[in-house]
Amino acid sequence: MMTYPFNSIKEAETVIGGLSRPSKMPSYAWSISAKRCNTGSKLAKVKGSVCEGCYALKGRYMFTPIQKALDRRYNQWSDNREKWVDAMIYIMHNKQHIINAGVFRWFDSGDIQGSAMLDDINTVAWASPTIRFWLPTKEYKLIKDYDKEIAPNLVIRVSAPMINKSFPEYAYEENNHTYDYISTVYTKDNIDMAKGSVCPASKQDNQCGSCRACWNDKVSEVSYLAH
Repeated sequence: MMTYPFNSIKEAETVIGGLSRPSKMPSYAWSISAKRCNTGSKLAKVKGSVCEGCYALKGRYMFTPIQKALDRRYNQWSDNREKWVDAMIYIMHNKQHIINAGVFRWFDSGDIQGSAMLDDINTVAWASPTIRFWLPTKEYKLIKDYDKEIAPNLVIRVSAPMINKSFPEYAYEENNHTYDYISTVYTKDNIDMAKGSVCPASKQDNQCGSCRACWNDKVSEVSYLAH
């Protein structure tokens, strides 16, 4: 039972700081500033990394209103986690577009801020069994050390740190570990090295279309074309 009752979707969305709507995605997402990325901010300085030239650190993401919205979402979570969790669960059960799509993405910008945030995301997933959640992350150690049972509808897809390299080929500082779900990035001339499911977005107007591989717990690896 939720501790905090809500009278409307608008009220619940205010509590979580609002949702984002990535243009290629079939559903909504929730994001924070990429400036808060722990591992990603280090990788952004590494030549050839997937975070070099991060899309969430340039372009429209840097507009003041966007940055304020991203910071507002983080602050709403950090200031009242319990109410944030209840609001997010309410939204998953009542926002019709999310219900119809059946999927939701965490972090089209930013990344997990620690085990407390992962706990809350996991709680939302356990309480929303009809929605499939995709959580892309580069917080390798956090995922490696997390010892709580992950909701079966939450796919935590750990991103390989370097372009044209998969986890078995690249020993990252804290990557002596096997992850259930991963993603990789390849340049156009190396995409034939990709294993698992190759993201079709580049061939369909940068849209997911009918593809749901990122959310699919039967797909262990998804590969993206570098852009």
